[in-house]
Amino acid sequence: MRFNRPDYGAPPKKKRLKWLLLAGGVLLILFLSWRPFRHPPLEGLDGPWPVERVVDGDTLVVELDGESTRVRLIGVDTPESVHPDQSKNTPEGEAAAEYTAGLLEGEKVYLEYDLNRMDQYGRTLAYVYLEDGTMVQELLLEEGYAQPDPVKPNTKYAQRFDLLAQMAG
Repeated sequence: MRFNRPDYGAPPKKKRLKWLLLAGGVLLILFLSWRPFRHPPLEGLDGPWPVERVVDGDTLVVELDGESTRVRLIGVDTPESVHPDQSKNTPEGEAAAEYTAGLLEGEKVYLEYDLNRMDQYGRTLAYVYLEDGTMVQELLLEEGYAQPDPVKPNTKYAQRFDLLAQMAG
């Protein structure tokens, strides 16, 4: 004869897996949202350098050692806003350029380089940081103004950028 008695032992495997996944997701969100841990200290970075102007969402001009230097943000791409072929410029590109300008114009920035320091157009390639240590690329991805654009060999933060874009999107 069999008795119906409640099982006070371990929860069913499916419930345990759901709780583990939920806890893992919460920990991941907390990890990514904790800015002081995510950003390296500014010591060791190049700068601070004054921003002269923002060209578009992913390019700016910085006064580097007394010279105007065009800097391209490594690892991200924003839609076009200043392309010579006007048909390639988009409202999203204008919005990205305005957002970047709002962040950077009149500010000083720090630069972090990867393996290649220049691109084929003569622009300096860098990860760009605000004076509070926030990486500009991360803000553009988090706010949905940019997409990850890893170009080898400069892929130091490619996985992080992909994850930020997935979370934003």
